[in-house]
Amino acid sequence: MAPAERRAVKDSSFKKVYSLLRPELRPRLGALFGVLVLAAITAFGEKAPLLLLKPLWDQVLFPAAEEAPAAEGEAAVRLLPGTFAQRIEDLQAGLMASFERLQGAVGRACYPPAGPEDVDERRIAALLAVALVIAALTLVTAASQYALTWTSRRVALGMLIDLRQRIARHLMRLSMRYHGQRRFGDLLSRIGSDVSSTLSVVNTSLKDLTQQPLEIAGALAVAAIAAPQATAMAVVVLPLVALPIAVLGRRVRKRSRKSLTKLGASLETLTQMFRGIRTVKAFRAEERELERYRESNAAYMKASMRMVHAIATIQSATTLLSHMGFALLVVGVGWASIRLRWFTNGGDMLMFLAGISMIYTNVRRITNAVNGVQESAGAADRLQALLDEPVDVAEREGAVAIRSLGLGVRFEEVSFTYPGGERPAIDRLSLEIRPGETLALVGRSGAGKTTLVDLIARFVDPTEGRVSVGGHDLREVSLDSWPAMYALVGQVPFLFHASVAENIRYGRPGASQAEIEAAARAGNIHDFVLSLPKGYDTPVGDAGSRLSGGQRQRITIARAILKGAPLLLLDEATSALDSESEAEVQRALERLKEGRTVVVIAHRLSTIRNADRIAVLDEGRLVELGSHAELIARGGAYARLHAVQFPAGSEVAV
Repeated sequence: MAPAERRAVKDSSFKKVYSLLRPELRPRLGALFGVLVLAAITAFGEKAPLLLLKPLWDQVLFPAAEEAPAAEGEAAVRLLPGTFAQRIEDLQAGLMASFERLQGAVGRACYPPAGPEDVDERRIAALLAVALVIAALTLVTAASQYALTWTSRRVALGMLIDLRQRIARHLMRLSMRYHGQRRFGDLLSRIGSDVSSTLSVVNTSLKDLTQQPLEIAGALAVAAIAAPQATAMAVVVLPLVALPIAVLGRRVRKRSRKSLTKLGASLETLTQMFRGIRTVKAFRAEERELERYRESNAAYMKASMRMVHAIATIQSATTLLSHMGFALLVVGVGWASIRLRWFTNGGDMLMFLAGISMIYTNVRRITNAVNGVQESAGAADRLQALLDEPVDVAEREGAVAIRSLGLGVRFEEVSFTYPGGERPAIDRLSLEIRPGETLALVGRSGAGKTTLVDLIARFVDPTEGRVSVGGHDLREVSLDSWPAMYALVGQVPFLFHASVAENIRYGRPGASQAEIEAAARAGNIHDFVLSLPKGYDTPVGDAGSRLSGGQRQRITIARAILKGAPLLLLDEATSALDSESEAEVQRALERLKEGRTVVVIAHRLSTIRNADRIAVLDEGRLVELGSHAELIARGGAYARLHAVQFPAGSEVAV
């Protein structure tokens, strides 16, 4: 196990969850205090009826029972200090006096004052008094329980929504260096399953881990009023029940983290299977993919069952120890009652045993709640790992806002290496992109063309050197002002699951309908949009699945036209289209290029013959730079690429 993993296992599960949720906890401290108060009221309401067992026993069920006197020559043995024992006796007497006053009030309300006193009537009055107190406590407890559940759930949901928002915001701030290597299915698993797991433990913690300990304290208090010595013995036995939780809890957390990792791998397999459904069906690989999914699910189940084994061990050990402890307590209390006269009447013993027996249910709920915390600690680890991803493209303090390209974009001895890369994707490259020119980037696959455009867009920052615009290092330019200076049209057009108008308006959210239609006309897509059932309000489907490739591309071009940025970044927007669609898109691109500085990645050299300059890249280095005619005449790398695409005798003239 790696050192970081060992440290994660050693840290407290509660500390892990608290560390993750600390930003969401701070603004809710008032509500959390309210939850604690409501939990205390509910716990009191749950245990207070136990105090009525003594009067119910002594005055209703067995009113003739007298306190058993101590044997001649013997006295009841006290193990507690005299002053404390006296206070307990005074409290018992006060409670009984209060009950007798209530009993008298009920008796006067139910029976006429005249006539001889009837023992049965006194018993019925006592019974009604007990019922009256229980009814009052029930109303208070039910109201506080409702308020506790409503408040704790609202606090938990608010915290988890804010957590999801914080994670999403952080992920959006990460550069393409991270997004280029992350696994989409695992990311969905963390934001979905892991956050839901954390929500579950927050709900449990806010309710069970506040209410149940208070109920235990209440039950012990009731038992102590009835039999302080016997309760002291129970308190000694009670910690044994917590032993399996302490010993096995770390194992649950460790295995939970592994289980969630396997779940992420399973979702990644499922995501790829459906995102690549056309490829899967084309190769008749459905069963192959289903087998991969079955294997990943089997690995997830194996890891999950190891966690379940640890949880089941804790629960069974808790049950075993609690019952064994209760048996020992019964023996000890029985012996002390016989030998030491701890109990002198049945009411005290009934109240004590009822209080102690109810503690078992509270302990079991606490055990389940702690198991949930241990289980969710693995999810908290994975979520914290996301939040710990460093933001490598950040806005510096005092960043400047720019409003134009100035003298253009300059690469000054720029190098960039992807994490884990064996060689630089861009290697000591120097290049100037002049205002108003069209610069084409050509080269073999992997030459660094896309990385160079990513550096211009500031999707990533250089490892060495600098990219500047108007004399400012891009790292010193504000993150809001620079993206406003360029529009990007990729080789694979992406549309949101929204209407045509919403997709075009994405380029400028405040654009009017007239401006959207003008951009669509310039993008050569307006007439097609009008032919759709709902025109500009027609949904395009998931990622534009209801449209053809050429139609999707023209909508993205209309989006770029609407943005109106002075710099245009094109990743060969026509290479994947048929001839007719390519011609339409190319006409739209020509309109888009007018009056703009253009950087275009070229796969088809026929599309960039009229570029002002052509930059030839090879293994991240700039090897040639010039116009089409100059580079052909030079007979270098560009001429060789041109000869491969257009052999001698082809229709394309040099």
